Amino acid sequence: MKHAWIINTLLCLSLLAGYGSAQAKDQKNTAIKGLPDYAPDKPLVLPDVVEKRLTNGLTLWLIERPGLPLVSMYLAAKAGEASDPAHLKGLSNVLSATIGSGTSQRNSRQIAEQLQALGAEINVGIGKDISYIGINGLSTGADSLLEILADTARNSSFPENEVKLAVENELQSIIASKSQPSYDLNQVFYRHLFDKHPYAFINPDPKIISKITRSDLHQAFKQRFQPDQSILILVGNLSTRQMETLADKHFSGWEGQDQKTPAIPPAPETAPPALLLVDRPNSVQSTIYVGRPMPAAGNADEFPLKVANTIFGGAFGSRLTMNIREDKGYTYSPRTSVTSWARGGMFRASASVRNAVTAATLVEIFYEQDRLATTLPENEELVRAQRYLKGRFLLANETSSALAATLTGYWIVGKTPADLAKYVPGIEGVSKQDIQRMGRKYFASRKQTVAISGDAQAIADELSLFGEIKLVRP
Repeated sequence: MKHAWIINTLLCLSLLAGYGSAQAKDQKNTAIKGLPDYAPDKPLVLPDVVEKRLTNGLTLWLIERPGLPLVSMYLAAKAGEASDPAHLKGLSNVLSATIGSGTSQRNSRQIAEQLQALGAEINVGIGKDISYIGINGLSTGADSLLEILADTARNSSFPENEVKLAVENELQSIIASKSQPSYDLNQVFYRHLFDKHPYAFINPDPKIISKITRSDLHQAFKQRFQPDQSILILVGNLSTRQMETLADKHFSGWEGQDQKTPAIPPAPETAPPALLLVDRPNSVQSTIYVGRPMPAAGNADEFPLKVANTIFGGAFGSRLTMNIREDKGYTYSPRTSVTSWARGGMFRASASVRNAVTAATLVEIFYEQDRLATTLPENEELVRAQRYLKGRFLLANETSSALAATLTGYWIVGKTPADLAKYVPGIEGVSKQDIQRMGRKYFASRKQTVAISGDAQAIADELSLFGEIKLVRP
């Protein structure tokens, strides 16, 4: 059976390779067959970004957006979950819940009431490489909003009652998450891809979370939020001169400290292919992950990868969705993504299927991966993917708050405001040959790690056709 599957797959790929060669001779279509030509693309109105630096080292990116009386402000630091101390992995989860819960001048209720009076809201987030505090509100209250933001960044006090509540909430969240098949599967998958790198961490240990103290949070916060390793981005209905004056007023007195957050090393870009099985007895379905490590953000393949992933499985009309959802009905909604962080990245395809079609689903995922690597996409596929990505980018950066968030992410991974102008041309410049090259370089099935959570007794025999199965514990 194993040999028959291999032979059939090779035959299919040989036929598809010939079809792809014929398609390569076609001229690039500008529209989908049977439909009118596309209207001209609306250009992204690129903002004029004024870049400044305060004497304490704080970077400023200031963007004037007249019109609606709104302002968005993000203060971000280049340190996140990957910077958690080795003995306190998961600290960032509690830290994100307690930043803004009180300062030496305001308690959490006072902060909430003052923001509400100014038509504003605060949001705090922590990712692999970033910790940020954001406030969106009326531009007429920009002075007061920046004062609250500066107070939060400089004087967060982490009250004992707020810390206790955040720890308890995190412990309850862990209990709830453990009931999901993805909980243990995530840990197994990340650990295999990233080994001992900080990116491998995904699931907090309740024993560690329960020991987190106010002192731990305060120390981590002070290490991360320092002026010379942070950026303040302001976007809204104010002149850049006003923005700079207000930023200097509220942040120029902010002083750093000697103890810095340790630098994160580059993450692995490859991992040994493996077939990992997390036993989930009596489960009626399997959750499948297929993926591998990827290069960090800003790599030379950034735009071809985005288009290739969109064609493969990153949009509802993608090949994988049409195959295992629309055609075969194996799963409700497969997903694929290419995630890029400052020091590495990850490709992952995922699907939840009933036990009886676990092996069959894996066959189709491999088939679509190798089809991407051995054939050229059709003109229509390429045009659809490019227009989808360009449209999403343009829509996603229309509002001041969205633009501020995008630029914050750019700064974290080492990009500049000028990189905004590179996105649309970069997507448009991707060729069919680029897609095939991405397929060979990153998507080929032989380079993937497969991790599955399911009932080993029900699915192991069929999965053994793909090679040696390694039963793993989280």
